Amino acid sequence: MDENLRQSVALFRYSLIAPLVTGTFTQVTAKEYLEEVSAKEYTTPLSTREYAPATIKEWLRLYRRYGIDGLYPKIRSDKGKSRNLPDEAKEFIVSTKLNSPKRSAKSIYQELIAKGHVNYYEISLSTVQRFISKSNLSSKKLEGVERLAFEFESPNKCWQSDISVGPYLSINGKKHKTYIMAILDYSSRLIIHTEAFFKDNLLSLLSVLKKAVSKKGIPKKLFVDNGKVCKSVQMQFICANLSTILSFARPYSPESKGKIERWFRTLQD
Repeated sequence: MDENLRQSVALFRYSLIAPLVTGTFTQVTAKEYLEEVSAKEYTTPLSTREYAPATIKEWLRLYRRYGIDGLYPKIRSDKGKSRNLPDEAKEFIVSTKLNSPKRSAKSIYQELIAKGHVNYYEISLSTVQRFISKSNLSSKKLEGVERLAFEFESPNKCWQSDISVGPYLSINGKKHKTYIMAILDYSSRLIIHTEAFFKDNLLSLLSVLKKAVSKKGIPKKLFVDNGKVCKSVQMQFICANLSTILSFARPYSPESKGKIERWFRTLQD
């Protein structure tokens, strides 16, 4: 099994145990949460099936002992291999969908042929479509969106992070664009940390997150923009290692980030 598929499985397993890790499940007891989760059917890169409470509890045990590494499926030579799609094609599909969730199966299929990963006469478009569906890689599945429909009653239950374009700075006669990143506590409305950068990238976001955590501790949930940087696999794994649930704002839904966007408007005014 290629590394991208193993990462996808590990993140899926973490998504089921995250409410138990962070204590944010809404059911009365953890047992009720397990019963509710185990009653549903899930599609993963390996199969479509239900998971028994004992299986989910085992994932929780492995996570508490080994962190996110404990959730990786073991590498085996006799399972999880597609009889149709070669490994290099599967790896390309997973990587492409993670970086461009809205990329169509047809477009990916055409590029697979152009790059020589598959043969037009041996692999059909429907094969690629089935792989995307079974691997939980459809655009809707990758959205991972969530609206903040209620107030978090205490600090560190939920943080919001966002970015805004800052003023241009003149350095050695040249103008340079700046970006302002900030993290706000949803309950107290406190800006935990804000900082300006010349680049809007993962390193800048991690710098802000690291300093915010050093000031106030680790949040239960981090609510971020629906951009490429925030949705990167690296960001997902960092939050998983922190035992933090990473949630994404719905595209073109300003109300889901209203508090921090109001702060940015005040800053700009």
